[in-house]
Amino acid sequence: MSQDMNRDDNHDVEQRLRAALRPVDPGAGFVAGVMARIAAERPRSARLPRTRAAAGWLTFALAASIVLALLVAHQQQARRTQQGLEARRQLIQALRVAGDKLELASRMVNAQQPPPNSSNSGA
Repeated sequence: MSQDMNRDDNHDVEQRLRAALRPVDPGAGFVAGVMARIAAERPRSARLPRTRAAAGWLTFALAASIVLALLVAHQQQARRTQQGLEARRQLIQALRVAGDKLELASRMVNAQQPPPNSSNSGA
């Protein structure tokens, strides 16, 4: 029974919507009134200020883009410089470690060598 009521309510709502939204003839004077209003309107000179405003915004946008591009380029250069300094620091550290290891190996080799003996010279 509730389904029947819902259908009736839906149908009633549809009928009211159709009645409210049905096409209505505006009458013969409507077109003449619209055309008279169009003819009476002066050409707008608002396009000139809008063009100036657009040019102002365009100039601002261009300047902001240039500043942003310069900031990005500077940031990339700073990052490359920082990476170069870090690579330099790592290279110096690696060379120090390698030098320390070579010095240690040299000391161990020199400590293990027997003193030169003239009888075993092989000559």
